[in-house]
Amino acid sequence: MSTARNSVYVIAAQVSLLFSGAVINFFLGRHLGPELYGQFGLVYAVATIINLLLTPGLLQSVSKFVAESPSDAASVAKSMLKKQLLAGMVLGFAYFIVAVPLAAALKDSSLAVLLMVQSPLVLIYALSSVYAGYLAGLGRFGRNAAELLIYSSSRLAFTVILAYFFSLTGAVIALPLAAFVGLIYFYFAARFSSSSPASTRRIYAFAVPTTAFIGLVALFINADLFLVKVLLQDNVLVGYYTAAGVIARIPYFVLSALGVVMLPIVSGKLSSGQSTNKFVQDAFRYVLIVLLPSAAVMVATAKPLVMLLYRSEYAAAAIPLAILAVGAAALTLSYLFGIVINAAGRPALSAAVAAGVLALGIALNTALIPKYGLAGAAFATALSSFVGLAVTYAAVYAKVGNPVNYASFVRVVLASIIVFAIAVQFELQNKFLLPLLYLGLGIVYMAALFVLGELKKEDFRRIAGLAPGRFF
Repeated sequence: MSTARNSVYVIAAQVSLLFSGAVINFFLGRHLGPELYGQFGLVYAVATIINLLLTPGLLQSVSKFVAESPSDAASVAKSMLKKQLLAGMVLGFAYFIVAVPLAAALKDSSLAVLLMVQSPLVLIYALSSVYAGYLAGLGRFGRNAAELLIYSSSRLAFTVILAYFFSLTGAVIALPLAAFVGLIYFYFAARFSSSSPASTRRIYAFAVPTTAFIGLVALFINADLFLVKVLLQDNVLVGYYTAAGVIARIPYFVLSALGVVMLPIVSGKLSSGQSTNKFVQDAFRYVLIVLLPSAAVMVATAKPLVMLLYRSEYAAAAIPLAILAVGAAALTLSYLFGIVINAAGRPALSAAVAAGVLALGIALNTALIPKYGLAGAAFATALSSFVGLAVTYAAVYAKVGNPVNYASFVRVVLASIIVFAIAVQFELQNKFLLPLLYLGLGIVYMAALFVLGELKKEDFRRIAGLAPGRFF
């Protein structure tokens, strides 16, 4: 199966996950109101950190070693599942105990029970990461995509039903229920024959710094929200900032899924002595084509966008949304550069960069939030993201060569500027006309890319070749 088609499967599934998550957030923002939605945003942020601490790092590590030695795949997976079962139970119990002091640190004791409800997520994610890494390493991205589709749809259904009847508590209970459904699918989709035990030391040795990198990124993504809660002590403002963050990071959560495909491919090429520069440049070219206009349009239409997706009550989220959209673009590129660094065998370097960016973000947020409120939090996060982008770009450049084709980058920037310049001219009286504006801007953007010579016949052939064959 082609790399492009694998990428489409992964991104399509990630879009499904993102879509369900967006619908959940928009529904809860309207159903619960800003105050309770702010509490949900905090609990959901903790769940996201748990997921990113336990899933992507180990998934990438398992997929890397399975891809390098497919004949040992079953042995590696079974041995890892046994280790993760024990680790998940221990860590889950530890998290249950930590829930109370964590709620106290956030200065909201009512969060303690809600955080405890998430304890099963630790064990579920610990096991799911092995199954997902096993399938990714063997190139069975369709099955991983199917799991995401099942998880996202069940999460949406559980959340809407339980939140409708049980309010905030029901919305929180839905998270571990949906994750358990996904784990059941993995059990049947990734069944393998009995095999002899395999050493897991190398996998954990690679996973620890990789997990540190992803975990630190997760902490960075949510640090501003936690600090808004701690420093401003207003759940309504937390609700507004949650809304801004959910919208601004849509491109990040879609495009960061490419890391699942990129890591084993870059790792395999490097281990066999092949050049990776052409592959990396092609990958980032398409990332930029999607990422830059998305950020530009989001900045230009921040106020009607947040009012459309939530309610007019959330208009105060428009300014932080516009700032976060720019920062999220930098964060997306920085994260994917970090994935390339990991694939090149330097996960400790990417983790060190993430730690520095997190420290910078916390310092800037602490300094700016008391004075500038939500806008200060958004600016601090965006500035820190650009610092991380500069450092990771330099590291990738040194390891595998320039990851960005400058001529292509300039053309995409010009097309994005054209779209932005048009978008800011519109003052929509009716927010429901926004989708039509986006459609028109999309057509203008594609036409601009074509006129500038960025879109070529080869691109259309690639798109035509992405029609699905066998999904599994």
